Amino acid sequence: MSHYESPEYHVRFKEDAFKLREYYDFYIVEYENPSDPDLDRGFGTLFRYISSDNVQNEKISMTIPVIKEVTEWGQKMAFVVPREKWERIPTPKDPRLKVQKFEQGLFATLTYSGNSSPRKEEAQMRILEKWVHQKNYTITSNFMVAIYNGPYVPPFFRHNEVMVRVAVSG
Repeated sequence: MSHYESPEYHVRFKEDAFKLREYYDFYIVEYENPSDPDLDRGFGTLFRYISSDNVQNEKISMTIPVIKEVTEWGQKMAFVVPREKWERIPTPKDPRLKVQKFEQGLFATLTYSGNSSPRKEEAQMRILEKWVHQKNYTITSNFMVAIYNGPYVPPFFRHNEVMVRVAVSG
């Protein structure tokens, strides 16, 4: 896992598998397609983009995690852009891909292992939501799932997280 670049953050608080992280700005390329709410074509579309299916025909280094965001209509999926590309992020050819800035902010996270599935992700989100409220934070974004490993990594070695942007309450 450590040989792939990932977004920078500072851990402000840790309790068991929960963390409160301050993420710094970074860029993502996001797949959004309302006609594909389960992201059946999301990873393949993003993989083609980093494999040089972009206007500049540039190959882009793999990063971690792949981030899925739960929205009102389904999900979005995003690839983290390596820092070396921030000054000139290759333009996506696919209209379902958009370059976005992931704004700095405070995030509550919960780490879990094993296979990730919609049912397991939902359960982890509810656990994180309960912890966030117990700590007196306010949720200010959709929930996200961060997937750090490919499909061929054995389940007991997989690292996944659910995360949500928070603010300190009153």
